Amino acid sequence: MKNKIRISLVHYLNSAPLGWAFLHGPYRDRFEVFPSSPARCADQLSRGEVDIGLIPSIEYPLIGNLQVFPGISIASLSEVRSILLVRPLGREAIETVALDSSSRTSVVLTKILLKEVMGICPKFVMHPPDLGAMLKKCDAALLIGDAALAVDLDAYHTEDLARIWTEWQKKPFVFAFWAGRSDLPESEGLAEQFRKAKEWGLNRRSEIAGVFSEKLGLKKEFLENYLFQNIDFDLGPDHIRGLQSYYGLAAKAGHIPRVEPLRFFAP
Repeated sequence: MKNKIRISLVHYLNSAPLGWAFLHGPYRDRFEVFPSSPARCADQLSRGEVDIGLIPSIEYPLIGNLQVFPGISIASLSEVRSILLVRPLGREAIETVALDSSSRTSVVLTKILLKEVMGICPKFVMHPPDLGAMLKKCDAALLIGDAALAVDLDAYHTEDLARIWTEWQKKPFVFAFWAGRSDLPESEGLAEQFRKAKEWGLNRRSEIAGVFSEKLGLKKEFLENYLFQNIDFDLGPDHIRGLQSYYGLAAKAGHIPRVEPLRFFAP
């Protein structure tokens, strides 16, 4: 029996529409799926433990020898709601920031925006996503994904980092995309399968919101709006220009060694 292609899939709500077909739909028997955090997805792909990963965009130039699946990403065109810099009400100065260690893309984005847009260079501390513990240690905290969705915006001062990026750069911000090894065997037709999986999942966003509503204890309507309004799942020319700007800034700051051109699997 032929071995299944192994996929590392981020377990956050914003990734669910891209993976739903592999978990619950027409492709569930064709691939072996490993739910993971964004950072772990990248580590699994880098170590060869999986063949394809929904990786944070910053990992692409770091891992090397990868190709991207065209037309698919987790991105934002403005406010995203799930990438937040949080600090207590009344706390103005930001001298220390606790960084959610789950995704290195958002970590690098935070460092770039704080320096280039806000004009500050605080001390950074990596920390698991526990807001109370983070704010005991530091002035502000970066939270991403489902943990950020649970933050009460009325109880804290928050900055939506995707909104800051898009207002500054006038381009989308791409948080993650599907990537696989360039030497992936039997890659012919994979891009079309992933495109169809995306389409299948996007048509089930209301269903997905209901499942995650029970899982996260958040209102279905709020999560539905997040999937339909805050998250953009495309990877078009503007998204690629946004990625190039991000990679250029990351390379300038020394977060990646160089800007790597995006190489795509044949559509």
